[in-house]
Amino acid sequence: MRVLHVAESFGAGVFDSILELVHGTPEYDHAIIHGLRDETPDSFEYLFPAGTEFHFWKHAGREVGPVQEFLALVELVKLLRRIKPCNVVHLHSSKAGFHGRLACRLLGLQDKALYTPHGAPFLRTDISRLKAKYYTFLENIASRFGGQIICDGSSEAASFRKLGIAAGHIKNGISCDKILHSSPPGDITVVGTSGRITHQKNPFLFNEIAKAFAPDPSIQFLWFGDGELRHILSSSNIQISGWLPKDELIQRLRHIDIYLSTSLWEGLPLSVLLAMCAGKPVILSDCVGNRELVENGRSGFKFTGKEEALACIETLRTDRHLAREMGKFSHKLLLDNFHLDTMICQYKNVYAAVEAAGSRSRSR
Repeated sequence: MRVLHVAESFGAGVFDSILELVHGTPEYDHAIIHGLRDETPDSFEYLFPAGTEFHFWKHAGREVGPVQEFLALVELVKLLRRIKPCNVVHLHSSKAGFHGRLACRLLGLQDKALYTPHGAPFLRTDISRLKAKYYTFLENIASRFGGQIICDGSSEAASFRKLGIAAGHIKNGISCDKILHSSPPGDITVVGTSGRITHQKNPFLFNEIAKAFAPDPSIQFLWFGDGELRHILSSSNIQISGWLPKDELIQRLRHIDIYLSTSLWEGLPLSVLLAMCAGKPVILSDCVGNRELVENGRSGFKFTGKEEALACIETLRTDRHLAREMGKFSHKLLLDNFHLDTMICQYKNVYAAVEAAGSRSRSR
């Protein structure tokens, strides 16, 4: 089988998802059409298995405008024509999802298309209500071009179905065979998070939470990542690491005490899964994507505002036994529900079904 991945947003969680899918299916041939982002790893080609094909999608930038979008579509059609035929065309993130489904329709490849949003665009809260309706309109239009929608989690899939758009889901997963034991907790409680510093991750709230603890030297906040809203994280007790290789991020997560996510919306965040693998209690904003990753009161807490988040942090920093027990249950929850092997197996089944449908179509 030959699988083509298409990703405008070739960085952070999208990049990691594609990397895991390619490594998890070595029996397939893989090709990748990609854009570039600031967070795209340097020399990323060497992170993939030998033989993986890469095709640069030059016009797949962040900028949105009729000329840019038209050029992106035309270029993508040309790339799809030039690349060796594939059994599956897997589209990652919203821009690739729209252009990819339209391009596949124009080329008669719509039955081969799968679209994984990695965060539904109409759920964004950094845009006006009118623009959210515009994104909803685009998703409705694109759904008529053909293909299947496979979300990262059930809550994201439900948000599509509420719009009358058919969507299934395969839960994100990571490889985690054993708990990453941390050093014994010290006198300082470390609260960490990971991701691009953008409106989606709500650094405004993260900063306000940290600022509330600023007079207390026994608690510290870490943000693993970087981004255009870095300046928002101005509280004196926040350290920003910048972008880290995945292996280093995993090691750094071992030494935090609590994982905090203030996100406004998610697909199903890999960064939280890594914290769960490290056996950390999680305190997560109650949003799409996040709410699937915590059993409230058992593996951590969900919260809906600053004061509730402060109370959750205070509970865990003053009761270390509770924090350890929640961390153990967080790890168990990951192994039972979000393991990479399960995710890969389910994608193999979907890919095989798409290939079989294409074979039947060609034989008619």
